[in-house]
Amino acid sequence: MINLDNQLHALDTMVSKGEILESINAFYHENCTFTEMAGGATRANRKDQHEHLSGFFASLKGFNGATLHSSATDGDVSLSEWTFDMTAGDGSSIVWNEVLVRHWRDGKVIKEKYYNASA
Repeated sequence: MINLDNQLHALDTMVSKGEILESINAFYHENCTFTEMAGGATRANRKDQHEHLSGFFASLKGFNGATLHSSATDGDVSLSEWTFDMTAGDGSSIVWNEVLVRHWRDGKVIKEKYYNASA
């Protein structure tokens, strides 16, 4: 049996190191759906999410860090609360406070929703 607490810790550790694209390949099911709750944008699978984030990260001047504030699991659901600090291509600051809600199946994320509020 897969221990969800261990999976979440390993995933969050990668994200905290800035290994976000690598974490998608390691921890997300190929058919995982991704939903941005602000604005309702969705991506239908892991490949689409990887492409979306690759483009976003390429537009940045810098990824300054990710701070995990809290995380929890309940059944097949996990929550992680983050602050992401980035520098946009024009040099302006981007600070996102974000909660990621993930549904897991067989040790992989099958559905992710994220709630974002800029600070």
